[in-house]
Amino acid sequence: MTLSGSGKPITEADERRSARGGAISMFVDSFDVYLPAFVLPAAMGYFLPPGLPVEARATFTTLLFTIGLLARPIGSVIFGNLSDRIGRKRVTMISGWGFTIITLVMGLLPGYQFMGYGAITLFAILRLVGGIFLAGGYSAPIPLALEQAKPERRGRIGGLIGIGAPASVLGVNLLIFVLLESFSHDGFLTWGWRIPFIVGFGLGVAYLMHYRKVVEDESVYEQRRASGSKQPVVELFTTHRALIFSVFLFTCGYWFTAQMSVSFLPTLLVQVLDVSPQLTTTVEMVSSVVTIAAILGMAVLGQRIGRRKLLMRAALVITVAVSGSFLLLAVTVPAGAPAWFIVLLGVIAKATPSAPLGVILVYLNERFPASVRASGYGIGYMFGLILPGLYTFWLLGLSALMPYEYGPIVLVLIGGVLMFFAVRRGPETNPPAGADTPAHAPAKGC
Repeated sequence: MTLSGSGKPITEADERRSARGGAISMFVDSFDVYLPAFVLPAAMGYFLPPGLPVEARATFTTLLFTIGLLARPIGSVIFGNLSDRIGRKRVTMISGWGFTIITLVMGLLPGYQFMGYGAITLFAILRLVGGIFLAGGYSAPIPLALEQAKPERRGRIGGLIGIGAPASVLGVNLLIFVLLESFSHDGFLTWGWRIPFIVGFGLGVAYLMHYRKVVEDESVYEQRRASGSKQPVVELFTTHRALIFSVFLFTCGYWFTAQMSVSFLPTLLVQVLDVSPQLTTTVEMVSSVVTIAAILGMAVLGQRIGRRKLLMRAALVITVAVSGSFLLLAVTVPAGAPAWFIVLLGVIAKATPSAPLGVILVYLNERFPASVRASGYGIGYMFGLILPGLYTFWLLGLSALMPYEYGPIVLVLIGGVLMFFAVRRGPETNPPAGADTPAHAPAKGC
């Protein structure tokens, strides 16, 4: 099974450059995506009036993050289709400049004192537009990196791309930790929170300068357009509709668990359980280091034993370990749990869902034929965000039945179960040597 959709031979230098581009893309994209989740819990006093209830402040914080997530399915349709139609590199450059400029503008916004609720409204609009552009960072450079990789190297390259996410989280939190220690409370609310956004702009520019040197054979897209074939999105939802639905169920389950751990946990700790921003940042930094090692290890293991087999086992572990960690945090933190115990539970809750990320990236790309790969991967990955991306509202609804801090446990359990049954029904895309390929193997051309 060959993943490449290009007719031009790819040199090892091209492969390495494209792999680096995919990894840097994941880093920069994740840096910009998760900035609000980590910066705003400590900076919402700049955008909101004093005296708001805790639940209202937490809802505003998560809503700003959620808006960016919900915009990404729109972007996946636009940029995934373009990536399959005009080329991965072109789309990477277009989307990259879009989200890089928007990141800078967000860091220059005035606050509640100057614009009232207009400030947070403008932030939300920028998050919406930025989320559309950020989807291109998944729909173009990652498929290209994996298409140009030799099959035996694909797992390792998937792992290298996957660690871009926790590495960016580590970078963001190191920066925030330094800023919280360096600025007074008022100084952080006025100026300190802006610095990560300005850094994000600089990273985006550096990434785009690197990606200009990535090589891609554009003739395959010219031939595809000349053939008069269907638009990739149309082909995806007609010829491959069962496949995209299967991928959607899997990613929906994954995002339910990941959003609770990666996106909501900082808000839960700081604004609901009253854990200090400094200790929460420590949780994030330690988790990122553990996650990087776990992603690399699982990527190698998935290449060896099969990605489907690994993902089924990972889904079961996520269901038990992450829900258990949230439960223990909700019970022990109000009772005065020591800092080391909070860090331990936080690391388990955050690292466990992210550990199979490198395997997931490769598995999803391998399932789609080249003609719809960017569309299928981007749409499948991003549309799975829609229901989990509404977690702010799910948590508010669940708070009518249970304490607010117990809501994440329910969503994690739902996500883990969806993941397990969705991947169980799918094919093995890289069976171990000597194993029979299942009858429901991926489409030809994968």
